[in-house]
Amino acid sequence: MIKVWPYINLIRLNKPIGIFLLLWPTLSALWLSSNGMPDSRLLCIFILGVILTRSLGCAINDIFDIEIDKRVSRTKNRPLALGQISFKETLYFIFFLGALSFWLVLQLNLYAIKIAFIALIFIALYPITKRFLPIPQAFLGVTFGFGILMSFAVTQNQIPVEAWMLFIANAFWVLAYDTHYAVVDMIDDKKIKIKSSPLTFGRKTMMVILFCYFMTFFILMAIGVLSDFKINFFIALLVAFFIALYVWQKCLSFDPNANFNAFKLNNYVGFFIFLGFLSQS
Repeated sequence: MIKVWPYINLIRLNKPIGIFLLLWPTLSALWLSSNGMPDSRLLCIFILGVILTRSLGCAINDIFDIEIDKRVSRTKNRPLALGQISFKETLYFIFFLGALSFWLVLQLNLYAIKIAFIALIFIALYPITKRFLPIPQAFLGVTFGFGILMSFAVTQNQIPVEAWMLFIANAFWVLAYDTHYAVVDMIDDKKIKIKSSPLTFGRKTMMVILFCYFMTFFILMAIGVLSDFKINFFIALLVAFFIALYVWQKCLSFDPNANFNAFKLNNYVGFFIFLGFLSQS
């Protein structure tokens, strides 16, 4: 009998927050690069691509972190750490997800295919960065931005300035919300000598997060000005910014629960940013 639920847990389909955090910037890029509503076929490909990419990333991450996950409170119940799925079964599943992703990428143009292969390298390297990079969350910020570059590669066959601006804004945003997330594991990470932005920044962590939020919205506003967007865009950004500030100020005490909630509530930050781009259609 196939063990369905452990595989669902492995790729976190039961916790779709990661899918949404990856999806909103990708959809924003599609709308921006298409100057409005993108082609429906392309939209389906990118939505499915986001789900597969996040699933593949989770499975690869758990392969590398199997011993670490056993020693961290938040991750000790993951299926690979518990032995609900074997190492070999996980590898087979990764190859399956990789094959589906490869088939999906082949539906795009050559430029996007090249970017997808670079993205795959970053996805595979990310779990390792926790061992030696002082701020692995910054690496994740870059990794989470390849959907933006692929969107422009497909729709415009180029990566213009506004694409790079959105890419950088997204990298700052990921660094902000994933640092909230990393606060949850600070004690365990310190014990097992895993690198993270909160351990690197220490008491300055919350100020760094605030700086990242400011940079995110400054760049997004610049995109709106350069693109001559209507007022709807800036109103949506303002709502998103206030949500970000609200969740941030709840975390000043470094409370793990507050930071975990802040991480989850960033879903609404991403949604309102996308709503801003959508409003220009």
